[in-house]
Amino acid sequence: MSRAHHIRRVRTLLVAGWFGILAGAAGLVRADVPSELEVTGMRFVRALGPGDELVVRAERARLLPDSDLAILEGVDAVVSDSMKARRHEIRCDRAELNLKTSDIRAEGRVQGVTSAGHRYSAPWVEYDHESGTLSSDAPVELVDDSGTYRGDGFRLHLREGRFQLLGNVRVVQTP
Repeated sequence: MSRAHHIRRVRTLLVAGWFGILAGAAGLVRADVPSELEVTGMRFVRALGPGDELVVRAERARLLPDSDLAILEGVDAVVSDSMKARRHEIRCDRAELNLKTSDIRAEGRVQGVTSAGHRYSAPWVEYDHESGTLSSDAPVELVDDSGTYRGDGFRLHLREGRFQLLGNVRVVQTP
């Protein structure tokens, strides 16, 4: 498939998908509107408030209009607050993005970096837009200028820029 044909196909799918979402919201039923859309090279941008922005990029995405969910693969996401000069980056193998609330559940080799320079890794992480927190109750490793730490989970309060390791926190000694 040529690149131009692929781009036209993706545009057609997106238009059909958004029409399907609008038709569903209006209570219309159409047999030719797909219940699921597949997109390559997806980029989702949402202004979250004054100076706040969420940008999610995915190599592949399945959009599920009936549930307001996007199932993503090969994900890079950035939550930023330009007014407070804060930025949080996250990478993972796959994620579920709620297009209505902007909440994200990231899974598979999750790695993140805060504007303060904290680097962490965990099996899964959830971003709750309403509370402005990124969290996990799974084992986490945190690396910063002072050393490497492990804990049973963490909470990152994005609006305050405060990182908390939770439960059984220990310092990793380097040889």
